[in-house]
Amino acid sequence: MFPGRRTLAPAPRTRIELHAHLDGCVRHETIWELMRSKKMKMPGDGTFHALQEALVVRDPVDLAHFLEPFNIFSRAIAGDLSAVERVAYEFCEDKAHQGVLYVEARYTPHMWLKTKDCRGMINELSDVVRAVNRGFARAEASEGIKARSILCVLNGMGIAADILSLCDRFRDDGVVGIDMAAPSNMRTKDYEEVPLTPEELQAFQTAARLGIHRTVHAGEAGGPVMVQRAVDDYLAERIGHGYHVVKDNSVYKMCQERDIHFECCPWSSLLTGSVNPGISKHPIARFAEDEVNFSLNTDDTTITGMTLQNDYDLAGSWGLTEAHVIRANINALRCSFLPQKDKDALMSRLLDSLGVIPERKAK
Repeated sequence: MFPGRRTLAPAPRTRIELHAHLDGCVRHETIWELMRSKKMKMPGDGTFHALQEALVVRDPVDLAHFLEPFNIFSRAIAGDLSAVERVAYEFCEDKAHQGVLYVEARYTPHMWLKTKDCRGMINELSDVVRAVNRGFARAEASEGIKARSILCVLNGMGIAADILSLCDRFRDDGVVGIDMAAPSNMRTKDYEEVPLTPEELQAFQTAARLGIHRTVHAGEAGGPVMVQRAVDDYLAERIGHGYHVVKDNSVYKMCQERDIHFECCPWSSLLTGSVNPGISKHPIARFAEDEVNFSLNTDDTTITGMTLQNDYDLAGSWGLTEAHVIRANINALRCSFLPQKDKDALMSRLLDSLGVIPERKAK
C-alpha cells in the first residue's frame, strides 16, 4: 500500500534526530520481558508474536488510532524507575547503531508514574527525569552518543505548569526544551479544533521569557492554522510534523521566512493518516525541493515497527537525494536545542564524518 523504497546509504554518526518519543520507542522485547515479569495480561493468545501484532500499526486510520498501542505497554513501565532507566539506555543504544550522533528524545514524565492523577507531584516526576538522565549518561559513556530530553505537555490534561517547572528545574541537567502534543484519546477532528487553554499558553510564553526552547506538534492532524498558532501564540521555534502547512501558502511562506524547523517523520506521516499514501508529492518532498528547514526522524518506533534507516529509505523513494539528507542533518543540528558551544563541537564532528570541509577565513 506504500511506495517502493530506494535505499539512502547510511554513514557512521552522520545523523541528528530531533523528533522521537522516548515513551514510544521501547523495544518490543523489553515490553515483553517487563509484562511477563509483572504478570500482566498479554494481547491475543499471549505470545510474543501476538504482542508485536498488537503494538505495530500497519493500516492508517487517524492519529488517535495510531496512539492506541500506548495503552498496552505504558503500564509495564509506569512506576518502575529501573525500567525507565533501561528504556532510556536502550533507546540511545538503538540510535547509536543507526548512525545517530545526537538525539533529542521527548516524553511526558506523568505517563511513567503509577498514580493516575499525578499533577503537581514534582518530586516524583523529578525522579522520572533523573532516571532518564541516568540511562542517557550510561549510553553516552558506552556508545558515544549524546542525548537530551524535551518534556512534553499533553494538550488539555492540565499538566503544563508541571512540565514548565520541570524544564526550568532540569534546564542544566539533561532537559533542553518543552513540547506539546495530543493525548492518545483525542480524535483528529477534535485536535484540529482544540481551543487555546490559558494554562498551556502561559506555560509556553513563560518558557520563552525564561529562555527555554519550544517545539509544538502542529499541522499533523490539524490544518495550517495550527502551525500559525504554534508559531505566533505558543512561540514555537520548531514544529513537530507540520505537513499540512503546504495547504496555505501564506503560512508556508511565513515559516520559510522565519526559518521555522519542521521535524518530519516519514513512516508515521502515513501511519497516522496525516498524509495520504497515494498523494502525488509528499509534503516532505516539497520541503526538500523548496529548501525548507526540516529533518528526518522516527517518531514512535514501537508503533511503526521501523528504524531510522527505514524512514530514510522511504524518503528516498519520494526523491530525496543524499544532498537533501546531508542538508537536513546539518539543519537539524543547527536547530537543535543544545547550548551553542555544545552545538559547535558536535557540528565539527558531524562535518568531519560527512567529509565536509568548512570554509576557512583568509589570513
